Amino acid sequence: MSALPQLVDYREPMVVLPEDSTNYQVVCVPTGAGTFGPSSQIVVDLQNVGFLDPASLMIRYKMTYKTAANTDAVSICGTPAYTPILRHDVIINSVNVESINNYNSLCNMLTNVKLSVADKYGQQQALGYENQKYLDPGVSPAVATSPASMEVLDGALLNLNTVATATTYVRTYSAPLYNLLSGSEKLIPLFLTNAIRLQFTLDTVANIQGKGAGATTGASALATDGTGFSISNFEVVYNAVSFGSAVEREIIAMNPKLRIKTQSYATGNQTVSSGSSGTQSLVYNLRYASVKSAYLICGGTSASLSANGLMDSFDITSNNGDYCLQIGSQQYPQRPLSTTNNKSGILQELRRAMDSIFGNSNSMSISGAEFAFISAGTCLPYATTAVTGYNGATSTQVAIPAKFYVGFNLSRITARAPMKLFFNGVSTSAQPITATINIGTATSQAHNVMLVANYDAIMEIDTSTKQVVLIS
Repeated sequence: MSALPQLVDYREPMVVLPEDSTNYQVVCVPTGAGTFGPSSQIVVDLQNVGFLDPASLMIRYKMTYKTAANTDAVSICGTPAYTPILRHDVIINSVNVESINNYNSLCNMLTNVKLSVADKYGQQQALGYENQKYLDPGVSPAVATSPASMEVLDGALLNLNTVATATTYVRTYSAPLYNLLSGSEKLIPLFLTNAIRLQFTLDTVANIQGKGAGATTGASALATDGTGFSISNFEVVYNAVSFGSAVEREIIAMNPKLRIKTQSYATGNQTVSSGSSGTQSLVYNLRYASVKSAYLICGGTSASLSANGLMDSFDITSNNGDYCLQIGSQQYPQRPLSTTNNKSGILQELRRAMDSIFGNSNSMSISGAEFAFISAGTCLPYATTAVTGYNGATSTQVAIPAKFYVGFNLSRITARAPMKLFFNGVSTSAQPITATINIGTATSQAHNVMLVANYDAIMEIDTSTKQVVLIS
């Protein structure tokens, strides 16, 4: 039977919003102290009115770095807007429904895989990527220059070499907030929840700094008063939509229980010691009904080889091995991802795990040099020539990060499956995930191997009691 194409089907009904519908921005601030230092917690309660637009959820804050007088560069690892946040929790009705450890490392990976180089270039101010010559307070706007290469979009360099006095640097950051709320496919009815609390645990001074050769690390570099950094003006921002009380009453009457499909990320860590070779089986106890994709981030631990710690990700097989996952009796993928036969194929598998190998929705910002890092690879600066900055001092740029991320597509339907498809991934409820890594060349440093699981979840809301249950 023939049918009119949608573009000329004028019978399609037009949806009209209620007259009293509004869309307004909500800014939520922390409870308690207004300034937060290393290892402290920031607690933010969301308002329980209206509907939260998941695509609008973000954080913004002011960061004050304090560097001691020293002759070495002090750099910030990864994506500076996320780097201070070690852990992120979502608490609903006093129940912790989500806890993401190593949140800074996860968000750094997502930024590098989801955003292209052009995307990062356009957001460098908000995400905190810095070229010292451009942003140093001692350089006037008239002579400041933009980064020489669009590739220089990782981390931030604070003070230059030969800074003789303690210095304070103030930066402002803003970034999307990845969690169960922002992963929802529908608006979240906050008026049907008693309380949603977001909790952010901050990292230590030593962990957020670069650790490469020529850098002074620990409190001696990024501290003058024992704090090293402080966060103020912290805000969680989102758009709230209101359709009026009549619509809210209708939703309650029609739905004794609401089910909202969402997705988020969970992480687990294992260690591979220096000098390891052969088959390494790393077990991760991440139990979910539907894991759509998984990723390995193989961070380094040697200050001379890995300047960025868990913000780096090395090929620990050193171009001489392969990677796969084991879930129950099934191996993913059926043929392990080989760094010996085709390392470039692993990059396309990473894109497949994120979304699709077609289109530009996951163009990524991973250069050939960044993807090529092996266990013995040394993270060198982007440019060996010095950059002139404050008071005529010079410094090399932030060390090139290793970005060898390994992705595994675990979705049962990969051809752009509709969001209405519940639990499209592989179940790990009855068995853990085992990462099997065959290492042909012994590792040159110990590695923290983090597994990231992208899982499906359903938020079930009882409209009469306002109780929320997470099914995942």
